[in-house]
Amino acid sequence: MTDRVGQVRGREGRSETSHAREKDSPREIRALTSLLTDDDERIAGMVWDNLVRLGSRALPFLAEAREDPDPRLRIRARYVTQRIQTDQLERQFRHLAQRRGGSFDLEAALCLVARIEYPDLDAPALALELDELAEGLRPQLHEGEEAREKVALLCRYLFEEVGFEGDRDNYYDPDNCYLNQVLARRRGIPLSLAAVTILVGRRLGLPLYGIGLPKNFLVKYQDEKAEVFFDPYNGGRQLSREQCTQLLTSEGYYVRPSFVSDYLSIASPRDMVIRLLRQLILTYSRARDRRRVRRLIRYVDILRMQQRPSAGR
Repeated sequence: MTDRVGQVRGREGRSETSHAREKDSPREIRALTSLLTDDDERIAGMVWDNLVRLGSRALPFLAEAREDPDPRLRIRARYVTQRIQTDQLERQFRHLAQRRGGSFDLEAALCLVARIEYPDLDAPALALELDELAEGLRPQLHEGEEAREKVALLCRYLFEEVGFEGDRDNYYDPDNCYLNQVLARRRGIPLSLAAVTILVGRRLGLPLYGIGLPKNFLVKYQDEKAEVFFDPYNGGRQLSREQCTQLLTSEGYYVRPSFVSDYLSIASPRDMVIRLLRQLILTYSRARDRRRVRRLIRYVDILRMQQRPSAGR
């Protein structure tokens, strides 16, 4: 037992240099993983810490352990995997939060949100799926068409031919917020359907932007000649500014004429991601999943903390 403690402690003291990383051979990491079920809790705890330190290098060996006949090893390997993936996600959210303006990529951010629940998500595969959706519409678009006609073609394609629709039966299903699942299931909430519409439309050169109303999320086509509001959750129904105002008043909001532009202002990609995370917080709060709620609040805080210094809104 003393030899095992010394061996694990020796690994625990290694620095994060390239020289130290070379010593973590596959054979050593596999052996370390097997010690997760050691009867001595000190050893098991040190093994946990070392695997977390190894991070992504430990994940293939933890995946093997999750298939082991020993149920204790399977459970502990699963928990260590979740801890490593959670740490990785937080680092990725911090990196994302540092991006400003146009460098804050909506598609990459939505993939990161989806990795909260689907850590093995294949972002290039999702990008290819969005590319294919856009290519399916491209032959129908022609130069010189008016904005309203372009929007009508886009919405007819996405919401009639492809079959995207609002999930009215299970609105609070968390999969309605995850890009990979919205694409796979062709269902979503106003914000996620708006995001898919924007991502497909921009591949076609359409100037589309999100508009975050208090209880809905619209998309706006805007160029130097025209603006067109439309509602992806309701099949792409086109709306005038007056109809957008009526939507607000019908929900009980008193809207002064001078405030209409504020309500209909463009939501930045960061705004959209924060709102999507808040929707997930609400969804998991309804399910009383406190662990997920705490993590999501942490991600919102990270994005908002980096937002404040440059916020001039």
